[in-house]
Amino acid sequence: MKMLRIASAALAALASPSALYAQAPAPSTFSIDSLTASAGTWSYRSYAGGSEAAFADAGGTRLLLRCNRVARTVSIARTGVPAATGAMSVWTSSLSRSVPARFEATRVLTADVAVTDPLLDAISLSRGKFGTSALGAPAVAVPNWAEVSRVIEDCRS
Repeated sequence: MKMLRIASAALAALASPSALYAQAPAPSTFSIDSLTASAGTWSYRSYAGGSEAAFADAGGTRLLLRCNRVARTVSIARTGVPAATGAMSVWTSSLSRSVPARFEATRVLTADVAVTDPLLDAISLSRGKFGTSALGAPAVAVPNWAEVSRVIEDCRS
C-alpha cells in the first residue's frame, strides 16, 4: 500500500508543469545579444480553442507559438529540426531557461509552457528578440513582435 502511495505521488509530480520545468537542465551560458534576429515576419491566426503566431522567412515557417486554452499551455515549436534532445533552451533579454520538449518525426521540436510560467512574460517583454536552441537544433533568434504577446494573452484570458 505504501508503494502505491509513493507511485501515485511520483506520477502526480510528473504531471505538474512546474515539476517538469524544475527537472529540465539549465541552458548553457549564452547571451541572446550574441545572436542577430532572423529576417522574416510573424503572422497571427485564431482558431477554435486557441490561437497561433507563426514566424516565417524565405525558407518557410521556422517557429510557432500555439495557445491551447483547454490545457492552458503555450507550445513553442521549432520546425525543420533534423534531430534534437528532450529539452529546448529559451533565451530572452531577462531570463534564460531550458524546458522539457518532445521531438516529433515531422522534424518539429515542441515545448509546452504553462500560461502562468514567468518564461512567457520574459518572452513577451524581451527587448527586440528572443531565441531558442536544443542539442541537435542550432540557436535561432526571432524578432519579438506583437503577435507573440497576443497568443500568450489569448491563452491567459
